[in-house]
Amino acid sequence: MASFDIPTIDFSPLFSTDENKQEKKKAMEQIGEACINYGFFQITSHGIPLDLLSRTMDMYETFFACSDEEKLSLPHNYMKSKQNSAEAWEHLVFNFSSSGFDFFPDNPPHFKQVLEEMASHFTKLGVLLEGIISECLGLPPDFLANYKSDRSRNSLMGLPYFPATEDENTGKPAHEDPGCFTIVYQDELGGLRVQKDDQWIPIAPCKDKLVVNIGDVIQVLSNNKFKSATHRVIRPRELNRYSCAVFYNVHGDKWIEPLTRFTKEIGESPKYRRFLFRESLQLRLRNRTHPPDRPEDLIHMTHYSISN
Repeated sequence: MASFDIPTIDFSPLFSTDENKQEKKKAMEQIGEACINYGFFQITSHGIPLDLLSRTMDMYETFFACSDEEKLSLPHNYMKSKQNSAEAWEHLVFNFSSSGFDFFPDNPPHFKQVLEEMASHFTKLGVLLEGIISECLGLPPDFLANYKSDRSRNSLMGLPYFPATEDENTGKPAHEDPGCFTIVYQDELGGLRVQKDDQWIPIAPCKDKLVVNIGDVIQVLSNNKFKSATHRVIRPRELNRYSCAVFYNVHGDKWIEPLTRFTKEIGESPKYRRFLFRESLQLRLRNRTHPPDRPEDLIHMTHYSISN
């Protein structure tokens, strides 16, 4: 296992409009390098109240301890693997919406308030990251905002991981995220690993850090300039692990393909064929509902690769 960590970047200069331009430039350069070399980075001074993150983790712990009957009262938000599934998992997902949240659990009673606060704060942070990633790619600052256009496709997911056994400690198998980018907050138990140069780098948990990773959409748009890194979760022994993730996605009807900025304009051939985002999501879902016998047969973004 690698003995180094992914880059940590202070976001405070990126929130200011007229202060130290050199510090802002330095932070932008660090983000660009992290997106190229790792596809992952951690951020501090991100603007999300630590008390809110703590309340969110407590909220998920309370919810996932409820009975199946209570959890299944939210059929559009709560998902659980089938009993005979090779991979056991539970998710609680809410899409961000300008109209607010119409359905939410009764337990804990403050669930809706926490959801609304999380949606507000992470929408603002997502807008900032859209501009940063766009600029780091040499694109107009509003490129990703215009490209995504529909923020209701962003979602907040709570994920519990039950204690590892002597025979099995996989919380989430190796995978990449299909969307634009993801922000993750993990509890003090950690467990998140990112792959680099055939090694698994552990991402140490820290209560004041968020983890950002680039998704497949950005990798394809940039024609592999930015990396959608493979990552996984290892479950701890004896204790439950909790994390929350905010996924910044595009509309399912969006066609995804390398931008001419990274192909024709610089004399490079496109590395991916054009595809519908919805189609790639369906293939990824099939990985989970009907996993192939061989791990190498799992669908990844290489499914759309062009052999040159």
